[in-house]
Amino acid sequence: MDICTSSSCAGGLRRAAGRVLLALVFALSLSSGVAADSRLQEVIERGHVVCGVSRSGIGLSEISDNGDWNGLFVDFCRVLGAAIFADKDAVEFVEVNDVNRFKAIAEEAIDVLMANTTWTVVRDSVRGMDFITTVYYDGQGFLAHRSLGAKDLAGVDKAKVCVNRNTTTILNLKDLIATSKPNLEVVSFAATEQAFNAFLTQRCDLLIYDRVVLRTLQLYRAADPDAFVLFPDVISKEPLGPAVKQGDASWLDVVQWSVFATFAAEEHGLRSDNLDQKIDGPLPEEARRLLGLSGDIGKGLGLPADWARQIIAQVGNYGEIFSRHLGGGKPVVDRGLNSLWKDGGLLYAPPFR
Repeated sequence: MDICTSSSCAGGLRRAAGRVLLALVFALSLSSGVAADSRLQEVIERGHVVCGVSRSGIGLSEISDNGDWNGLFVDFCRVLGAAIFADKDAVEFVEVNDVNRFKAIAEEAIDVLMANTTWTVVRDSVRGMDFITTVYYDGQGFLAHRSLGAKDLAGVDKAKVCVNRNTTTILNLKDLIATSKPNLEVVSFAATEQAFNAFLTQRCDLLIYDRVVLRTLQLYRAADPDAFVLFPDVISKEPLGPAVKQGDASWLDVVQWSVFATFAAEEHGLRSDNLDQKIDGPLPEEARRLLGLSGDIGKGLGLPADWARQIIAQVGNYGEIFSRHLGGGKPVVDRGLNSLWKDGGLLYAPPFR
């Protein structure tokens, strides 16, 4: 008998096995009370998740020259593939941008939007979207040319500011101008990439956007990162995370609790590189329920019993995902607010019970 040793062969076998189990998963979800017309059922029948992603920057969401998507937001697409199909690669990535991302959800061209999209009341109501728990807490800030001679917003009087007109960013900027910085001049563009390029070619003194995006722009796209200054000022709250089309509670639950599973896994010290060892040892009851070793939480979600275990094994806990893309040897940003609640951050998973 031939033995499969290559990574591509092994991956193919794994995906084939996942398809064989598809019917079992489908039957399980029906028996759990999940509606037959739920988005989850459509995803299961299709065999993969369709995930809307954007080019937010290295570390967040970016496509390589060979067509591979990578980044923190992208990995949460893979979290869904692992949870539903036991295959993190059971994902089709569809590129969206600031202009068409909401239309893609409304017209069901994507199952979930995984981009740096801010949760707002209008988007959560009038736009017909349901937001999942935040996966990255950020704030709006400014990147400046060092030649401007300012280290923070207080040192700026008159300046041109590049901004995308199709995001909440320009609204926050206009609020700032109206309240305290009347001499800032808005230079708006139809797309974020246009605003970035205009700033880098010095058509503006300042660029305003989510601070983590500004930091990746400075580190990875600027010819000389030291020629720029990221101001410490934060002028808004920017809770960034997944969104789905409004009105499908079953699908929202799957996406929501899959994200929560990455938080809970980190809290319990469950990592992709120690999972087998942890399972063989004593575990708190909540960790056992999370891993499908006790009870059957997955059934209520329409998922296999080991759904969270697959997430951890194939993609990792939240800390691993963050470190992989924004931390590690060359940290882009500190965890800060994106630490677990027990470490002084805002990441918090409700009880797995």
